[in-house]
Amino acid sequence: MKKYWLTMLLCGVSGVAESAEFLYDYGVTAIGFYGYSEYADSYRQRYKHNHTPVAAELTTSVGYRFENADEMTLGAEAQIADGKEVEDYNHGEWGENLYITYNSDKYGELTVGQVYGAAYQMAVGAPSVGVFRVNNSPITDFIANPNWQRHSRVASYRTLNSTFLNTDADAPKISYTSPMFYNTKLAFSYTPDSYSQAGLINKHSRYDNRSSYSVGVYNDFDLDYAEVESSLGYAYNRKNNQEVSAGISIYRKGWTLGGSYRKSWTDSHDYDLNLRKANSTYMPQYFDGYRDGQAFNVGLSYEIGPFKTGLTYFAAYADRTDNKDKIITWANRFAFNKYIAVYLSGAYAEYKGNGDIKDNNRGYAGIIGLELSY
Repeated sequence: MKKYWLTMLLCGVSGVAESAEFLYDYGVTAIGFYGYSEYADSYRQRYKHNHTPVAAELTTSVGYRFENADEMTLGAEAQIADGKEVEDYNHGEWGENLYITYNSDKYGELTVGQVYGAAYQMAVGAPSVGVFRVNNSPITDFIANPNWQRHSRVASYRTLNSTFLNTDADAPKISYTSPMFYNTKLAFSYTPDSYSQAGLINKHSRYDNRSSYSVGVYNDFDLDYAEVESSLGYAYNRKNNQEVSAGISIYRKGWTLGGSYRKSWTDSHDYDLNLRKANSTYMPQYFDGYRDGQAFNVGLSYEIGPFKTGLTYFAAYADRTDNKDKIITWANRFAFNKYIAVYLSGAYAEYKGNGDIKDNNRGYAGIIGLELSY
C-alpha cells in the first residue's frame, strides 16, 4: 500500500500552521487459491473435490490532518469474491463499507459508518497467517460447512463462526475508542439497526430494526521477555441475545501463542429459537442456534523474515442442539516482496448438524494460493 501526502500551505489565513496536510491512501489486494478436498465416502456425492476461490478488495481514504495532528478521514472499501465463505455468511458475492473517522491523540477516535463494533476491532486471539484467519474461517471455501449458510433464499446459522463479537457485523454504527492510558484503552459502539448482510442476524428472521450495544477493553503489556495483549468484550443485541468474549496473545522472538473464547445466551426477553416452518425449506431447524452457543480458538505461529507459519484450532457448539464445528488449519505464507506472496496450507474440518447427511460434512483439504497487493 502506498500513501501520498499532499501538503498545502494556506496563505493569508491566520492561525493555520504550515504542518496542516491533506491525506490520501489506497490499496488493492487480490487473492486466488486452488484447493483439493477429500471427504468420507458418504459425503463424496454432495461436495466437489476441486475448489478455486478468488477475491479482491479495494480500500481508499481521503482526509485532512489539522495543525494539532488530529485527523478527519473518509474511508471506503469494496470487496468481491466467488467463494462459499463469502457467499454463505459474509457479504455475498460483493460488499462495500463507507465510514468517516475523527482521530485525536488527546481525545480518542470516533467513527460513524459501516464498520465492525468496538469490541470486535480490539479483540485478540489465535494468530492469523495472512488471509488464513481462525475466525470466519476461509476453510469453508474448501470444506463447506452446512451450519453456516446465507445465500439465495436459504439462511442458516446453527453455530457461532467467530470468537469475536460479530453479530451486528458491519451494520452502520457509531463507535468511540479512548486514547491509550496505562497500556489500556476502552471502546463503545451503538448500532441503531443490528441487521447486517455481513453478520449473523438472519435476513429471513424478525430481528431487523433492533438496536445493538457493545463495549470492549484492550490491554497491551510489554514484559522484559514477552509482549502480552489481552481483550474483553460484551454485547447486548436487543431482543436477540447477550454475548461476552475474552482473548489473549503472547509474542516472543517471532513466536505468537494466542486464544480466545466467546459465550452467547438468550433470556426470557429475547425471541425464541426458530424451528422449521411447515412446508418450508427456507427456515432450517434451529437456524439461529448460535444465539445460545459458545466458541473458542487457540493457535501458535512463527514468523522469520518473509516466512510465517501457523497452526490453529477452532471449535463452536450450539448449547440447545447437537450442532458443532471443528476446524484445524496449518497455514504457511512466504512474501517475495511487498507485492507478491504465496501460500501452502492444509486443513481438517468436522461439521455436525441434526444427523441428516445434508447437515453434516467432514474432510481434508490441501491448498495453494497467490496474493497480490499494491
